[in-house]
Amino acid sequence: MLVNDLTYNIDFINPRHKNDVYRALVATGLALGSVFIRWEPVKIVGLTVLTGAIYGIANDMFACRDCIEYFTNNHRSDGRELERRILRTLNPTLNAIVWGMIATWDVCVIAGVVLALAARAPCPGLALKISAAQLAPYLAIGAALTIIIAHIKSRLAQKKMAENPHLKYPGVPLDLQAGWEACNLRNLTGYTAIGLGGIALSIAIIVARVGLIRL
Repeated sequence: MLVNDLTYNIDFINPRHKNDVYRALVATGLALGSVFIRWEPVKIVGLTVLTGAIYGIANDMFACRDCIEYFTNNHRSDGRELERRILRTLNPTLNAIVWGMIATWDVCVIAGVVLALAARAPCPGLALKISAAQLAPYLAIGAALTIIIAHIKSRLAQKKMAENPHLKYPGVPLDLQAGWEACNLRNLTGYTAIGLGGIALSIAIIVARVGLIRL
């Protein structure tokens, strides 16, 4: 199915959203390349973006199969029409790959810059500097835990909504409300994890630079 989509629908990117897709692809590509350079601040930012993209794609592999109708511009229900979608295909794998990058790269750049400053910025009393290699396990563990938590929460919410269907999301058909709830909760869990996890890791980095703990 994925090969067929790529072969027969070459222009599957909606022209209205090509810039969004290309920015996400370039950002993720640069992030991948940055982990091989020696400049640690850039490597930390790149590693954060790359971790976010991997998380986003893995998470959306489930979400796109829960409710592909959710993946429209601004998540507004339009049935299964293609003109308002970033991709002109309902293929869940393609949508997961593209949406996984689009939804994460910009917020992860911000998180990465914060982590890089906390880890490498010169500051009195913070002579020790933290490397990207030291942060990698924590980013990976955080992403893995977030996927598990998001999956469990979304499944429970989807089951609850399916057992008691009601119109929580305006404009969304009743039969899609449960899937919409699952996808929405996945998004909320991911963004919350980026914010709270970034703050917690930044604090741990500073404490480690003081010498009170080891990373």
